[in-house]
Amino acid sequence: MLKKTLLAAAVFAFATTTVQANEVSGYVTGSMGQSDSKDFRSDTDFAYKVAVGLQANPYVALEAQYTDLGKPSDKGLVVDNFGNLYNAKVTAKTRGLGANLVGTLPLDDFKLFAKVGYHKMETKVRVKVAGVGSGSATAREWVPSFGAGASYAIMPELEIVAEYERYKDVADAYNVDLASVGLRYNF
Repeated sequence: MLKKTLLAAAVFAFATTTVQANEVSGYVTGSMGQSDSKDFRSDTDFAYKVAVGLQANPYVALEAQYTDLGKPSDKGLVVDNFGNLYNAKVTAKTRGLGANLVGTLPLDDFKLFAKVGYHKMETKVRVKVAGVGSGSATAREWVPSFGAGASYAIMPELEIVAEYERYKDVADAYNVDLASVGLRYNF
């Protein structure tokens, strides 16, 4: 807990110092794409995110982000203690809120960026076993992420954004990759 508090204080102090020295701008980004988890047979699903950012200077931004990583599923057979086989299906829906520190390399209308983040994600797992029943469980935990992307300014206020992110150890079990495209409105 102390590490998280110190990290948050350091990021806040850095952002405050940077904000005081520069003219600050903001942005809103909406993106959609495909999430991918190799641990599920049907491992891809529709995903989306919405972020609000504070651009402290041309090179550094802080973001608050809501992410829905979709609902991958897997089907298979399970065996009970007596050797009976049953069809089973597992689904895992993950979504949550988080924050990112974004580093940007501006190149005229084109920008490259990298980000690291920390997110409070909720994963709802549901298991259905044919002829037996179903059950569910929910896991809530902090998940680190990292990513990279690029944007192109159509006009000063509007950019097209493409990025890739990885969310590590979701539900303490698997990684989720998110490839997305979207629009960013700068204000």
